[in-house]
Amino acid sequence: MKRKYSTPKYLKIALDIAYRIHNDDLKEGSKVSGRSTLGSNYNVSPETIRRSIALLKDMNVVKVTEKSGILILSKKQAYQFIQNFKMKDSILKLKEETDNLILQKKSIEENIEENIKSIIEYSSQFRSIGLIHTFELKISEDSPIIGDTIAGTRFWQNTKATILGIKRNNELIISPGPHLDFRENDIILFVGADGVLKSVENFINA
Repeated sequence: MKRKYSTPKYLKIALDIAYRIHNDDLKEGSKVSGRSTLGSNYNVSPETIRRSIALLKDMNVVKVTEKSGILILSKKQAYQFIQNFKMKDSILKLKEETDNLILQKKSIEENIEENIKSIIEYSSQFRSIGLIHTFELKISEDSPIIGDTIAGTRFWQNTKATILGIKRNNELIISPGPHLDFRENDIILFVGADGVLKSVENFINA
């Protein structure tokens, strides 16, 4: 499920007031309606208006006094408030997009793992009917690839074999990343076309 960022009501109202000040609908030195009236105008509670005005007050856009109410202080600060929001909004939208991409990546990785598990589980059956060739090879103690990574050895480029997993100490590492290092006694599970078994065998025991 995608995560959706939405601007809170009190911030939308603060922005609307800031834009009105910036556009000279509300003049510097003038007063605006009290919180209750603003609440009615925007159809929100007085508490929401209080939070909106507090944001503008913190940026010195308005001044709030008990007797005088809400006084417009600065058109310049209203513009700055708008720019600050735009920057923050852009960052939040980028974060939202990144979070969604991470969720998609996680979902894809989970699907890949499930598929690889299925391939491993049914490998003997697939091999017998010629749909796919799956193999296992153990890395010997004198193998030249020990200590190097999958990417560092250029495993696929040198063997044309795709690694499905690595069996290590009774644990199966599904779909290992390019930075996983090979270790003695690792068992490599891989797939490939005819001749790939000999190719991998020669490569890891060169």
